Amino acid sequence: MPDARTGDTVLAALHGRRSIGRVGHDPIPRELVAELLDAAVTAPNHHATGPWRFVVLTGAARGEVGAAHARAVARARPDAGPEALAKEAARLERAPVVVVCAVSPGEDPVEAREDRDAVAAAVQNLLVAAHARGLAGMWRTGAMADEPEVREALGFRGREAIVGFVYLGTPPDPVPGRDRPRPGAEAVTEWRGW
Repeated sequence: MPDARTGDTVLAALHGRRSIGRVGHDPIPRELVAELLDAAVTAPNHHATGPWRFVVLTGAARGEVGAAHARAVARARPDAGPEALAKEAARLERAPVVVVCAVSPGEDPVEAREDRDAVAAAVQNLLVAAHARGLAGMWRTGAMADEPEVREALGFRGREAIVGFVYLGTPPDPVPGRDRPRPGAEAVTEWRGW
C-alpha cells in the first residue's frame, strides 16, 4: 500500500494535469515516450485482453499521416482549396511527438466496449505520466480518427479503431491555467446509503 507521500504525489499529478494544445517542439527522447507507454498499459483491462495498439509518430512520419488526412478531406470536401488542404495536412506537426492510440477490440459486443474503455483509460494514464515527467499533452480526436485513408496510413485493419491522437511536447512557459472551469465531483455525484 502506498504511503501518504506517494498518494499525495499521485493526486497532485491528477489535479495538476491539463490539456495543453500549444506545445514546444524540443525533441522528446524515445526512451521517455516508451516509459509513458509502459504507464499507459497499466490501465484497467477487463479479462486482460490487452486491446491497445500505439503508433508513435515523429519527424516525417507525422507528415505522411497528415497527407492521408488531407486526401480524406479532399474526398469529403471537394471544394476545399489548396490552403485548406495544406492546413489539414500539417495538423500532426503541431507537436514533436504524436501517439496514435487505437483499440483492437474483441468480437463480443460487451468485450469490445470494455476494450475501448480500457484504451481510453490508457490514454489518461499516458497523459498523467507525461505531466509527471514534465511534458505537455493533449488528447485529440475529430474526423481524422474515422477516416479510412488515415487508418490505412497507420496500418490499422479490420475492427481496429483510433481512440485518439495524443500530442506531446514541452510545456509553454508559463503553463496556462485551466481554460474551462470544471465542476467539483459533488455537483455530479449522488450518494446512496451514506
